[in-house]
Parts: sequence; C-alpha cells; structure tokens
Amino acid sequence: MSAMSIRRVQQGVVAALALAVGVSGACVAVAHADQQVGRYAVKGQIEVSYFASGGTSTWGAPISPERVAPHGGRYQDFARDTSFYWHPGVDGGTAHQVGGAIRAAWAHEKGAAGPLGYPTSDELRALNSFSQVTAAYNQFQGGVVYWSPTTGAHPVWGEILVKWTEAKREAGQYGYPIGDEVRSGDTYSQKFQRGTITWP
Repeated sequence: MSAMSIRRVQQGVVAALALAVGVSGACVAVAHADQQVGRYAVKGQIEVSYFASGGTSTWGAPISPERVAPHGGRYQDFARDTSFYWHPGVDGGTAHQVGGAIRAAWAHEKGAAGPLGYPTSDELRALNSFSQVTAAYNQFQGGVVYWSPTTGAHPVWGEILVKWTEAKREAGQYGYPIGDEVRSGDTYSQKFQRGTITWP
C-alpha cells in the first residue's frame, strides 16, 4: 500500500472516530460549519434549528449577527418577524423560534430575562380546513403565550395555567385568554373568552 493510500485510510479512521464521539456526546444534533446567509453567519444550534424549520424560505435571511441573551444564552433575528433563542441548559440545548405577536408579548414580560424564561418549543399553530392560522402559541420555561386573531397574544403562567390546563386550555370551557394576569392584594385573576380564572 502506498504512503498516500495509508494516509487516506488514517484520515478516514480519524473522521469516523470524530463522528462517533459526536454521536455519543450529550448533543445529538448534527454539527454543521457556520453558514453565511446574506450579510450574517448563522451558527451552532441556531443554525441547526433555523435550517431544520425551513431556513430562508420560511424565516428569511438573518438581519442581525448572533447576539448574547440573558443568563448565558444566544439569539438571532431574522427578516420575517422572528428570532431564534438558544440556551445550553434549556430543552437539551435546542434553539427555538419565537416571532410576531407572541414574541412581542413575551418581550413585554422581559423576554428570556423575565418570568417566562426561554422558549421550549417553536411556535405551534392551529390551522382550519382552509389552511388559515386560527391560533398559535409558544411554550416557555415559565408558562405559555397564546395568540388568536380575535384575542391577541397573552401569557398564561403559574397556578392559573395549572387550572386552565386542567380545564383543557383553549379547547375547554374558558377558551383563549383575552387579557394578562392581574393581581389584587393576594389574589391573581385572568380573563378568558368564557370566564375568569382566579387563584387562590
């Protein structure tokens, strides 16, 4: 076997070992090189989630570089009114998309630095038989933000979220939230389409 052939075999073994180490490690996502998309690079776990969920055809090109987010996370903004947020200790280090009115309501509660924390799901949408979005929500570390065209976007968390979930959330007796949680003394309440949930 020639020296060149031996070198190629050795390179193949090193590559296979590197792949095995990557597969056996804590991160199961496939590693990619950073990708330049328009003006900015998309990197790491944000890159993985961005391209897995549609990339430029769904979210447009990045309009910012990757930036520092609270408590050791990262985020990046994209052209179609969306951002991807990532934290190594949240949801196994998976980056998640949050956008539109849901992102605005989350930002109103101080985003990742607030009581909702980081997103633990991408935006999940409900479609009617005409493929029109009838509602959407994101799950976060500390609660959820629900949106519908008629009620807007509102966070639900804590014991009110527990009660609403027990009542089958939007599919149950209360419907969608129509306002944010309100505190009066030691009592918390939130209005929904068909009633109010209070705690305690």
